[in-house]
Amino acid sequence: MHRLRKINKLTIGIASLLVLLFSMPLHAEHGFQPFTAIYTVSRNNTDIGIRTHTLSLENDHYIYRANMHATGFASLFKSGEITEVSHWALYNDTVVPLSYEYRDTDKEKRHAQLEFDWETNSVTNKVSNKSWKMTIPNGTQDKFSYMLALMQDLQHGKKNTEYKIADGGRLKTYQFKILKNETITTPIGKFNTIKLQRVRAGKKNRITYLWVLPEKNYLPIKIERHKGDNLFTMIISELR
Repeated sequence: MHRLRKINKLTIGIASLLVLLFSMPLHAEHGFQPFTAIYTVSRNNTDIGIRTHTLSLENDHYIYRANMHATGFASLFKSGEITEVSHWALYNDTVVPLSYEYRDTDKEKRHAQLEFDWETNSVTNKVSNKSWKMTIPNGTQDKFSYMLALMQDLQHGKKNTEYKIADGGRLKTYQFKILKNETITTPIGKFNTIKLQRVRAGKKNRITYLWVLPEKNYLPIKIERHKGDNLFTMIISELR
């Protein structure tokens, strides 16, 4: 009983500390600067859309937002917009997701919301008005915040990383490894980048390559996703 009381006190103390830390300004320790990155999206070398990523700092947390809309011939079949928004905080140089939302204006049934509760190490998923909760380990990311976690880890010299991703009521694993240094040409210039590979366990036909820019906190400036016979590419066209 005495041991149980000690554990309960420790749990309460940790929870209180997290609440205190999340309420403190985070400007001093963060390695991120607000930015807007615009990417051209293509499928098998045919442009199909524009995707805009924006990172902003609001009070005591960050907001990472992506908006994508179809262009050219693809706009005849996709008139709506896809939006992803991740709210997260930086605690001890670690990206800690707070909430995540995915919305496709053409497919409202796919509207998804995730709320993270780090006092209970759980996440509540809400999709199509159905809600459920699952337990998650420390370090779990959402489908969008993991990119910031990767950038943060690369800034700290980590070469091979792995992340647990809360997605659709399941816990997925994304693994990254550094392949080589490579110079690539983009619409905004030529850059010396680091090429990484992401492999999803059990998805041998789904391989993703990322080219990140060290001078911009390892921001991805090109992403290639191989899915069966299709090649999806995202390449930066504007950065501010």
